[in-house]
Amino acid sequence: MSTGPTLIPEAKLNAFVVEVLAKAGLPRDDAGIVADCLVLANLSGVDSHGVVRLAHYLRRLENGSIKTHPDIRFEKTAPSMGIVDGGDGLGHVITHHATTKAMELAAESGTGIVSIRDSSHNGMTAYYILRMISEGYIGMAMTATDKMLIPFGAKKSFFGTNPLAIGFPGDGIPVLLDMATTQAAWGKVALARIEGKPIPADWGFDADGNPTTDPSAIAGLHPFGGPKGSGLAMIIDIFCSVLGNLPWGPHINKMYGEMEAPRKLGHFIMAIDVRRLMPLELFKSHLSAMLSEYTQLEPAAGFNGVYYPGQIEGMNREKRQANGIPVDPGLYAELSEVGQRIGVPFPG
Repeated sequence: MSTGPTLIPEAKLNAFVVEVLAKAGLPRDDAGIVADCLVLANLSGVDSHGVVRLAHYLRRLENGSIKTHPDIRFEKTAPSMGIVDGGDGLGHVITHHATTKAMELAAESGTGIVSIRDSSHNGMTAYYILRMISEGYIGMAMTATDKMLIPFGAKKSFFGTNPLAIGFPGDGIPVLLDMATTQAAWGKVALARIEGKPIPADWGFDADGNPTTDPSAIAGLHPFGGPKGSGLAMIIDIFCSVLGNLPWGPHINKMYGEMEAPRKLGHFIMAIDVRRLMPLELFKSHLSAMLSEYTQLEPAAGFNGVYYPGQIEGMNREKRQANGIPVDPGLYAELSEVGQRIGVPFPG
């Protein structure tokens, strides 16, 4: 096996994911949504939310804790609001459906808000934001996850990493903030486990409340910005869990620890029609002028530039679409085993 990463073309990696999920019983259209979300994460350099998750989803599909054919329902509760019941399906498919509904509501009333219930892990949140901004909407999405964030001043975890993403329509690489409320996303820990690599000691604590560089020993991650990240994680859990009449924080089923039980996760999606506030092209023009000034700022010592949210990910997409997606040896071996077991050769 190679000691370095293997470059896999985007189309081949996407096709592999589709075939694996289709073999697991997922409708091909749904498999395509999941593949698009995972491969977009890898293209963006957010490898923690890419194909590294495929083996896990496959295990849950096979044991029935994620349904291959969920009964996804939408209830419109107000001119600009609605609820999506995901029926314990894959979060990518459920949230894709909810994003469509949010844009439909926004097209009618200017704003679309959708509360998503009975879902599962929905991948890189930026995937749904990119859909909305491509249609001229400001997009916001957030999700609750099982406990991993150690609240400011505490020794044990309570909230999840609880990602938040917000993006704006524009020309070129879009402004898109996509972040976990912890110093590092849990997916980075999971990727380090697969690759057998250490993690920074300031990422979190072990079960005894001590710092650790062993990704297998991590029992909780620190919030970014101390009380700010801790408080934001609570707010997101209120939007996604409490408002969705779902379990919150420590009561949410673990992604990797309770494999036989449905996750019952909640997400929250909002679409805002820029055109109800100002002409879309005028908004894009103002935003482009802001970004032009911003990126011309002189970088501080030790930095090679000043980048806006989403810019580095956009640059990664351009590079990896041209050169291929790097897959490290540990993940390469895992995906090859998945492919061999299910009868879909991995395109190495």
